[in-house]
Amino acid sequence: MEAVIFDMDGVLMDTEPLYFEVYRRVAENYGKPYTEGIHRKIMGIPEKESLVILIKELDVKEDVETFRKKIQEEKSRVFAELLKENPGIKEALSFAKSKGVKLALATSTSKEEALQRLEKLKLKKFFDVMVFGDQVKNGKPNPEIYLLALKKLRVNPSKVIVFEDSKSGVKAALGAGIERVYGVVHSLNDGKSLLEAGATRVVRPEEILKVLKEVL
Repeated sequence: MEAVIFDMDGVLMDTEPLYFEVYRRVAENYGKPYTEGIHRKIMGIPEKESLVILIKELDVKEDVETFRKKIQEEKSRVFAELLKENPGIKEALSFAKSKGVKLALATSTSKEEALQRLEKLKLKKFFDVMVFGDQVKNGKPNPEIYLLALKKLRVNPSKVIVFEDSKSGVKAALGAGIERVYGVVHSLNDGKSLLEAGATRVVRPEEILKVLKEVL
């Protein structure tokens, strides 16, 4: 293997419970319930698309921009207080770097927000290439973000492995011609659905280092 591409939310960072809490609080303000079923519908999807889905699911009678501002305000509070990296991630990234492979980030999160999180957790330094959700026209499951990452890495997809925690992310990586896509499981996703989407196998975040030791 010559490169490893990581999704960010749910893979590098324990952010999905934070997103869930943000959306739950906002939905509560509208007097609406927010469920895991709704959350799974938007995981891995860029915000510009996910907010449209949320407005429909919650039956919110406001425009997207007003809704987005409320989400951003709540997100700033929750992420400032609770953001943390997943267990074993720094060890996994350090190991991959020690093997001389290139590391890339392919996240649906916007560049501004992603860099803030990466810098706060001191993870930015590990990556040779970073591609963000607002740098592509089509979000996951469209393969555009992975095709761009491959182009920047200058590697053949057969020499790359990916770690993703959403069905849309797994499909995007496979669509870019990457065959070895590991599904990362946590409290707010479903390992079975990741396998059904085409993941090679599923692992917990703390098992990523073990996988890298097997394949690098």
